[in-house]
Amino acid sequence: MNILPSDPSIFEINNKYPERLRLNPHADILIFDDFLKKPDEYKKFLSGIPAFRSDFFYPTASPGWRQIVTYEYFQQMEGVLSNYTGNREWVQQSFTNIYKSQMPCNSKSWYPHHDSMDYTLNLWLSEGIGGTAFYTWNGHYCGETLSETQKDKIFSNQIPGEFLYQDFTGDDEWKQYHLQPVKYNRAIFYNGNDFHSAYVPDGSFQTDWRYSLVLMGS
Repeated sequence: MNILPSDPSIFEINNKYPERLRLNPHADILIFDDFLKKPDEYKKFLSGIPAFRSDFFYPTASPGWRQIVTYEYFQQMEGVLSNYTGNREWVQQSFTNIYKSQMPCNSKSWYPHHDSMDYTLNLWLSEGIGGTAFYTWNGHYCGETLSETQKDKIFSNQIPGEFLYQDFTGDDEWKQYHLQPVKYNRAIFYNGNDFHSAYVPDGSFQTDWRYSLVLMGS
């Protein structure tokens, strides 16, 4: 049974038009500032949900912890964003990401990835340096355009081991072309198939947690 707050208004969002940026030749990113009406109260409420190690859910997940967020806690968000998806019930996964810079991880999870879903929402519930970075891999913007051989090459980076999450900005194959900075109570909505990763520069989030709500679906 889900625990509901005494004040249900903490789930309400501001009805504002987002800023729309052309992210790459085939996709836009929508930016909703001041997304929640009561972000402090919403964050405090979420903090009461049990958190589990991220690798409990997926062996090569990002470092740190995750909370599973149930439908009642994001219902209004899904409804508003359905104006852009064309599907009233589009969310298939909902969770938080909670971690700090240079945390232990069991794969090279700082490398870019794609979610294999059409839509991803990231709502910042923290303030700090960094953000969500978008990349091309050898000129490809998204995983949908890759062959199976190319996908195998990309995911060969996800070899289990003991690592510290690194400050990654690109290499010979990965080129960063856009960074959407962290801003408290900012939601970004983008094509989950586009290559992206959390950008957590060294020295950031050492005392405070990097905390965000993620909704993904098609």
